[in-house]
Amino acid sequence: MKIFFTSFLFLSITAFGYCQTPSFIYTPTCFGDQTTLVGSSALADTAISSWQWDLDGNGTFDAIGKTIIHLFTTASTFSVKLKITPNYAPADSVLQSVVIDPLPSVNFRVDNLCALKLATYYNQSTIASGTITSYNWDFNNDGVVDNNSNDTVTYVCGPAQVYQTRLTCVSNKGCSAFAVKTTQVYPVPVAQFTANHTCAMDTSLFLNTTTNIPNPDYFYWSFGDGNQGSTTNNAAHIYAAPGSYNVSLIAVSVNGCRDTSAVSSITVTPRPTVLLTTSSLDGSNVFFEGSSITLTATGTNTYVWNTSETTSSIAVQQTGTYSVTGRDALGCTTDASIYVKKEAIPESIATTSNILTPNGDGINDYLIIQSKDAYQTCTIMIYNIWNVEVYSKDGYNNDWDGTTSDGKKLPDGAYYYIITCDDKAVANGNINILLK
Repeated sequence: MKIFFTSFLFLSITAFGYCQTPSFIYTPTCFGDQTTLVGSSALADTAISSWQWDLDGNGTFDAIGKTIIHLFTTASTFSVKLKITPNYAPADSVLQSVVIDPLPSVNFRVDNLCALKLATYYNQSTIASGTITSYNWDFNNDGVVDNNSNDTVTYVCGPAQVYQTRLTCVSNKGCSAFAVKTTQVYPVPVAQFTANHTCAMDTSLFLNTTTNIPNPDYFYWSFGDGNQGSTTNNAAHIYAAPGSYNVSLIAVSVNGCRDTSAVSSITVTPRPTVLLTTSSLDGSNVFFEGSSITLTATGTNTYVWNTSETTSSIAVQQTGTYSVTGRDALGCTTDASIYVKKEAIPESIATTSNILTPNGDGINDYLIIQSKDAYQTCTIMIYNIWNVEVYSKDGYNNDWDGTTSDGKKLPDGAYYYIITCDDKAVANGNINILLK
């Protein structure tokens, strides 16, 4: 019996000791999931007394059993050892690699989160090994994938409020991870402005009435005339020439939301022209002591003189420059000025009479100046009591009979005359017309 037992044990070792071929398989696993490992051998399960697992390669067996479930703590490649011990044979082992696939590290950023505007979402996710093969965007985190076309996508934002945006990334190993970010959609400014009617070379004012922008960051005005714009809140601009100009205002919030308002009918009208004349029919700006000269402005609707008078005509009695600001019906203004000079009354000259009775009776029918030859190269000018010139003649020949320069009879009244030589008054006198 002893010999038989020894022979049987030898036969068992011979039969089984070299045919164990231990091995194992495991489920492909992403980090964070449990891994199932299943051992195998050429021996029947009933011929194996133990299955021992060293899961971290430290020489210590961490688990027993043909099938185990284990949670690896990192995404890495682990050297796992399986040792099997048969009932009647020496133990055997196998060393195999177990790969735990990494999860994507999900991150993204967004540009232009402005209400009802197109925003751009940029993926910034990475993965330690392998590749990311799909990107699932849920812009409002409602569980519905809104876009899975690419890693950079666009989306029209909703109204201004806070949203939760979720990006889920999936690797080529099927490992998925997600990130949720709070995305603040900001209000878009409503750019608008008002402008007053403007005139060429006047300052035109533009009032910024932009709304929905509690924290403005930037304004830019373009005035449409090719000149430099403005970055002020309200703006002022001078147009050099009349015409129609397209004015635009860009409003940008501190969050980068922008809007543009354009007005295509800013009309710049020409400046009016004010004409200044004097009461002298020859246009002279000279008057004499004891009299006045009337200045008249024409061409606009209202007038303001530097004398504070607001009529179209004023009478002045002093030498000086008189200016007037005229305003037309559209509010455009223009300035004009004139210089007038008061001169001393020239010496009187001898006449046969200061009474003129032009009735053809041969008595006082003409203004007769004694020594008239002394004034042959001079000019005589006759004025009524309103300083209006009624008659003038170069080289007077004692032939004025109480008519105007164009031959019309003058009414009764007082008149005065001035004789000028080389544009300088040298003599004057009074004459009264009496008609019978």
